[in-house]
Amino acid sequence: MNRYIDIFTARNTFAASLFLAAILLLFLAPKAAVNVDEQLHYPHAKNVVNWYFTGGDDVSNLETPITNLKYYGQSVDNLTALINRTFNIEDEFLTRHFTGALFFWLLLFFAALISYQLSGSFSVATLTVISMIAMPRLFGQAFGNLKDIPFAVGYAAGIYFIILFIKELPRIKWSTTIWLALAIAFTNSVRIGGLILFAYLGLAIISYIISKPFYLKQIVSTKHYFGRLLGQGVVIVIIGYFAGLLFWPFALQDVFQNPLKSLSVMEHYKVSIRQIFEGELLWSTQLPWYYLPKWILISTPGFIILGFIISIIPLNIYVPKPIKSKQLFLELFVFFTLLFPIIYVIIIGANLYSGVRQMLFVLPLFAVFSSIGIIKLRKSNLSKIIKYPVIGLFFISIIFPIKHQVATFPADYIYFNTIAGENKNAWSNYEYDYYFHSIKKSSEYLVELIGEEDVIVATNCNLSNYFENVPNVKYQYSRYLERSSTDWDYGLFGVNYIHPFQLKNETWQSSQIVKTFYHRGNPVAVLIKRSDKNDFYGISEINNGNLETGEQLIKEAIKTDPKNVWLFVHLAKICFGKNNFDEFETILKRGFEIHPFYEPLYLLKAQKLFNDKKYTESLKTLQELITINPRYKNAAPLLKVVKEKIYN
Repeated sequence: MNRYIDIFTARNTFAASLFLAAILLLFLAPKAAVNVDEQLHYPHAKNVVNWYFTGGDDVSNLETPITNLKYYGQSVDNLTALINRTFNIEDEFLTRHFTGALFFWLLLFFAALISYQLSGSFSVATLTVISMIAMPRLFGQAFGNLKDIPFAVGYAAGIYFIILFIKELPRIKWSTTIWLALAIAFTNSVRIGGLILFAYLGLAIISYIISKPFYLKQIVSTKHYFGRLLGQGVVIVIIGYFAGLLFWPFALQDVFQNPLKSLSVMEHYKVSIRQIFEGELLWSTQLPWYYLPKWILISTPGFIILGFIISIIPLNIYVPKPIKSKQLFLELFVFFTLLFPIIYVIIIGANLYSGVRQMLFVLPLFAVFSSIGIIKLRKSNLSKIIKYPVIGLFFISIIFPIKHQVATFPADYIYFNTIAGENKNAWSNYEYDYYFHSIKKSSEYLVELIGEEDVIVATNCNLSNYFENVPNVKYQYSRYLERSSTDWDYGLFGVNYIHPFQLKNETWQSSQIVKTFYHRGNPVAVLIKRSDKNDFYGISEINNGNLETGEQLIKEAIKTDPKNVWLFVHLAKICFGKNNFDEFETILKRGFEIHPFYEPLYLLKAQKLFNDKKYTESLKTLQELITINPRYKNAAPLLKVVKEKIYN
């Protein structure tokens, strides 16, 4: 009997949780979806590796004016490119997904170690592992996100070794020093934002010494301690900064200016992406200050929120009294590392998008405090009538996100809690499958459907990898609403970048859809089969100046796809060009019924008003257009002319 008790110790349970997590990650990695960022960062990673292999002759990785990828360290992406090149691995994305699994396991490991250091309990560490696995927004990006997950690993590792550093004051082990330096270096190698760990270390040392004046006196008065600590600080700075630049060509061009330039770019990212937020389609530079807090609130599982709230409520802390003082300091320090990044990005007005993706590194700390909170509650002096139902609710609540993950993998990261009304109500109100994970299963269905037929497949994402080993498929990119301007036989489109009005009123759906793919009852991708190509040929004829032929073809196309607003835009252009203004107004009205916020329709309306010399009304229409989409550049020429007519 005692042998079984010895086996099921808290320490062994913690080890078992990590072992089972590793098995789970290894099992799921080959089944993971490729995301759109992988198709962006991985080619750049191959260019980075080639820079080293060519001795710096291939400078393509330094010339990224549109993507800004040179500003990313992305060391893990680069590592996978190096492995694939060195060992001639054919399935390159599989390497990436196994690498992602490894780093997610490391994230579990370091977050759990933080829990243990704060609580002294392996039960808390085990609960942290379980909690992180049951966080769909975190676990769902374990495989393909080789920027945010590795950065989170470095962030957690840095915090863990800073905790050890503080605990070992005034005599710090050299092993702790080196590991801390390497953790900071690794974090910087992924994203230069890892520099914050230097500030955390300095803040932790200064704050702790102020709270314990005896340590300051001991360090300053003892030359050995002072010299050792000073030397260790120099080692941390040198290794933590310079080692983090070794796999980053842009930083190596100027090791002092370029990393800081990158930091500035990351803090105020100029690339703006349209997002659905609170039922509106906005550019990321338009999003309100509370965008991140709101996303954390609606996408974090309820059990995490419950445990986190309990953790910050003053209860009878269960740690032994002799270590309470240092324990409280460390808890406050880690709590600061959770809140500070959130507050900081709000204060500086950082350009955030894609939900909590860019701030994934704080989510493990929510799991840490949630786990501490629930164990704290269990060991508190509160009445059993209060605490046991709450604890029971906590563990029951874990079941629901896990159930979601099992049902929706590999698109399990798309998760909304009950505060958001769950996934059913969040769809069309918040950005949904921004990574296009739904394209994996839908593309597999399409490949099986077409068999050996030679076809052109259009998608509204860059995930051509799903068709690379299918020789009879030719891949073509096309925006969904503008799909008629592209030649294709089958269209596989993620339900992305579509206005909430169309989603809510079902005016986005083509009558040629042969299959809709769902996620928790919500459409996430559609497969369209063209019955004919009248739309494509009609637009081609219009572009070639053959308006009569183009008009006939477009009208035929509208009969088969009556909700295709892009066709109404072109038909309106034809009517405008033929001075058929009565029909122009009719067509424009039908277009607005389908999509009342569609920019090309507003531009046509403004142009007609301008031609009628109704300059004020034309300007008003253009202002409405700019309100809808401030970045719609096509309106600029007409807007300039209209203002000249009005104000000159």
